[in-house]
Amino acid sequence: MTLAQTLKLIGWPGSKAALLWSYPDVAESISSYKLVLANLRQLVPEKSKMRIILRETYREGIDDDPFIEVVGRNGDLNRDQPDFKYFKDTVDADYANSETDYSLSMEPWERWLGMEIDPSTLEKFSVPQIIAHCVWEMTFHGFDQWQIKETMDEIGRRAAEIDAMSEDERREKLIPMEDVMKKFESWKAEK
Repeated sequence: MTLAQTLKLIGWPGSKAALLWSYPDVAESISSYKLVLANLRQLVPEKSKMRIILRETYREGIDDDPFIEVVGRNGDLNRDQPDFKYFKDTVDADYANSETDYSLSMEPWERWLGMEIDPSTLEKFSVPQIIAHCVWEMTFHGFDQWQIKETMDEIGRRAAEIDAMSEDERREKLIPMEDVMKKFESWKAEK
């Protein structure tokens, strides 16, 4: 079942109730969510090999309570990612051999609509819950796609700026990953 197919199973009242139950703070912008859902129902889904996964997550020291996280998976393994070299000495084989979790918050909505809902998610969450969590994630950077595109463009601009730096400029303006990890480890030890 794709996200587009789930949207056909429930109307605005059920989606609204699930959004307000899952994210009480959205009450002040509920009319924007109504417009987003109406817009989603008009879009043509784009086929994607990415699957939508919802799972309960807890991050010690960051969040006080567990929350529902929305990620995408497409079969890629963590060990095959370019940045895995930074983590290979600190993770076990289970992590290395598990599927990579991708953020979906900046994906085009047409692609979201064409993504399959992972069977494990369909077993654990109701259709209204799936819609609520997906729509909240889809609108994390804005209530329409041009706002999301502007955010993506800004990230791309900053990445290009870094790519254009000389080695001297990088040493002067950037913090090496090793230093970030050391600071993170010392921060964790203090907690």
